[in-house]
Amino acid sequence: MLMAGLLTLLNAMGASPTPQKLENYQLGYRERMHHVHMDFASTRTAPGVKNITIGLGYEYHIDRQFNGVSFEVLGQKVGKLLFQGEEGWWVGGGIGWWPIRHVKVFMQAGALFDGLGTAVQGRVGVGYNLSFFMLAVMPYIYVQTTDDARLSWSIGARVQY
Repeated sequence: MLMAGLLTLLNAMGASPTPQKLENYQLGYRERMHHVHMDFASTRTAPGVKNITIGLGYEYHIDRQFNGVSFEVLGQKVGKLLFQGEEGWWVGGGIGWWPIRHVKVFMQAGALFDGLGTAVQGRVGVGYNLSFFMLAVMPYIYVQTTDDARLSWSIGARVQY
């Protein structure tokens, strides 16, 4: 719906891309394979505790006609906004399976450095990729646990070029 609104606005200004250009944008995005992304999320670490999560990463996406796989590295800051209060850092990597072109099922593992010390953390989640010209936005949700049995979950969006 956002894409339709943007195209309507561009069309009203007389700068709307042709259907062939739109197809070329999507094809160029898929064939590029190398993607840099930023994550913006809210992580629930305990009942009533919400932390802001901001991340930066790189993904190598191998796209096939109907599905694909991806490999990524990611660093995230988890905590209160603008470095207020307790904060943590997460560094790790993961793999993703794209059972259909826009749906990603992923697993990630990494190290969590926070106020409780250092922990190994694993995540599983799902996201849906929405293309906007040469960019994509992927809303996602995942659950995560640490080696010392801390369970949490996150919901957010990834902006990817």
